Amino acid sequence: MMKAFSVWLLAVLCAVALAVSHGSADETAPVEIYTPEDMLRIAENPDGSYILMCDLDLSSVEWPAFTFRGTFDGNDHMLINLRFGDVSSETQVTYDGNRKTYDTHFAGLFAILDHACVKNVRLPGLTLSKTYEGDCFLGGIAGYANESTIENCEISGTVSLDVTGRMFGVGGVLGYGNAVIRNCKVDVTLINTDLDAAHRDEEFLGGICAAGYPDIDACEITLAGFLSDHGYVHSGGLVGMYIVYPKAFSRNGFITNNTLAGFITFFEDNTNRRAYCKESCGEVMDWLFKDSGNKYSFKRDERKKYDVNLLPHGDCANPVFTENTVAPSCTEPGYTEHTCASCGYSYRDDYKLTVHTPGSEYETLDAPTLETPGLGLFTCELCGAKIRGELPMLTPTPTPTPLPTVTPEPPVTDTPSDSDAEGSGGNALLYLLPIIIGLPLGVIAGLWNRNRRRKRTR
Repeated sequence: MMKAFSVWLLAVLCAVALAVSHGSADETAPVEIYTPEDMLRIAENPDGSYILMCDLDLSSVEWPAFTFRGTFDGNDHMLINLRFGDVSSETQVTYDGNRKTYDTHFAGLFAILDHACVKNVRLPGLTLSKTYEGDCFLGGIAGYANESTIENCEISGTVSLDVTGRMFGVGGVLGYGNAVIRNCKVDVTLINTDLDAAHRDEEFLGGICAAGYPDIDACEITLAGFLSDHGYVHSGGLVGMYIVYPKAFSRNGFITNNTLAGFITFFEDNTNRRAYCKESCGEVMDWLFKDSGNKYSFKRDERKKYDVNLLPHGDCANPVFTENTVAPSCTEPGYTEHTCASCGYSYRDDYKLTVHTPGSEYETLDAPTLETPGLGLFTCELCGAKIRGELPMLTPTPTPTPLPTVTPEPPVTDTPSDSDAEGSGGNALLYLLPIIIGLPLGVIAGLWNRNRRRKRTR
């Protein structure tokens, strides 16, 4: 009895566990993103899980700054022509090298990441450019991160900040904070310009992260840095300043197996100079990380002329650009490249989405109707990518035109003429004449024969 009860109880528990696991899978299924409007809805539910289902051109929308606490999977798709709105209204505390605090604003693909994950997204031609009065950090993926993960992302473009503040910086991936950053490919131009020459500040620039204590592994960085500061410079090929905050604590961090190629051109207009600029971390406040397997090809380029801000086109005061348009392919976006004929500086903008050649066969996702088009899943004939395409609305079936109703005419019957009627009457009389004559004669003959038989009898 007890054995049977145990078997029954085990079966019930297994069924409950299976039901719960199925329920959890459904609840955590990521929201699929197909349109710019779908992207904007992330800000309405920043704790959710999302997956990008196709390349998107976001030039039609203004991208907001908000705190993201969920998971965003780019699914190896790209976002192009991002137009950034204001920096975040929400602030986070940042720390300088003396652990002085600042309430700071941020901007990036996500202004703030808090226990979040961003992965597998491509940002070609990123242009994040801000002019701001106050304390501010910019980063390609995030302006600020706390206990988050950024992995398998690709970023190319420009991050630029013109600022009047006391605490500010730019990073290729992350502005300020702590995150695990793995397997990212970064090719960025970073520009940080201090607009206030009268006051000292803390400035940070890093190919991966401007300041904080990120863990960085297996990233590939190409960096062109331009920094004009009238305060204290903290710049590095990977991290501008490595600092564990709010105070140093025991941790096993890592900066490992990364590859850097690039330079930082800067000036520090300050008699009490720091001028931190190194290939890995410009300044290290806390050696609480493993540093190994990194490869560097880096140039430190310090200038001593302070009245002209340092920019990518150098001393070319009035660059004149020629344009070259590159068409998109199946795997790479198109763009317009602008090149200065005098100094050779170039940049890209006006990106175009990849172009596929869909085959004739497709899987119907949403069937078309007479009022709305449908949606189909096609396969590119050139690269095999799965692409969604519109199915045309159904064409109404024409109603057959009824044939005209023909009322058959009654058969034509010849109406006899008067003469025909008379002739018919005369013919009938001829037929009856023998009967008229023969009947009396037959009666007379019968009577005569009967009288004759009587006479013989007598």
